[in-house]
Amino acid sequence: MDTPLADIRIGQVTSQWAENNHLYVCYKSQQDSTNNLAKEEAFEESLLEESLCLYLTDHQTAGRGRGVHSWTDAQPGSSLLSSWSFLLGIKPQPTTACLVGLAVYRACSTTWPFLPWNLKAPNDIYIGDKKAAGILTESLIQGDEVRLIIGLGFNVTASPEDMETATSLLESLPVGAPLLGQDYMAFLDRLLFELTDAVSHCDEPLSTTDQLSLLTALNQHPLLAEKYTGVQADGSLMIGDRKISWTSL
Repeated sequence: MDTPLADIRIGQVTSQWAENNHLYVCYKSQQDSTNNLAKEEAFEESLLEESLCLYLTDHQTAGRGRGVHSWTDAQPGSSLLSSWSFLLGIKPQPTTACLVGLAVYRACSTTWPFLPWNLKAPNDIYIGDKKAAGILTESLIQGDEVRLIIGLGFNVTASPEDMETATSLLESLPVGAPLLGQDYMAFLDRLLFELTDAVSHCDEPLSTTDQLSLLTALNQHPLLAEKYTGVQADGSLMIGDRKISWTSL
């Protein structure tokens, strides 16, 4: 598509942001999977002093989703294809997936509050009834060292044309509201803050605030067959008297 954003490469732009924020960043124009590379380098001796390593690409040849699912980007450079690898001194608990989903939701809804953001358990961010982003969390343990890897794919300037259930940030913006570079940078700043905060207490039960925030974000999803009636401290979802494990979804 011939637009002013056609030459923008989201991975490259994000890499420049990371360098400006003095983060360790590995950017490649093409990669099989950023999560795969993050896992390969999780305990490289030269990286053990890096509390956060960010892996970015503009095109994945084998992007992965949860389980057997894959991630497809619309065109090279149109999506944020990233893995955020945090070195932790704690062991992540099942609440981690809930906290990470909430963190990404908060970053999106804070930056673009006029869009109908919502969360679909266990790992999808929607704008209205269409998917805009997917999350894949993986943890690795070696001795006392723990790496929590958060894979985030986010359609920024385009979405796959053959997927009617997908959308992008640019496609969802109202007429007259352009995708501003300063807004995207503000989003990255907020995302870094939210993810860092989430992983800092990923070994704890969900707070009351997180439980209510998750319940709100989940119940805004327009395709829900039934509204959730509660979120428990261990991340379990309630529909009436029925309890559903977050990880079973």
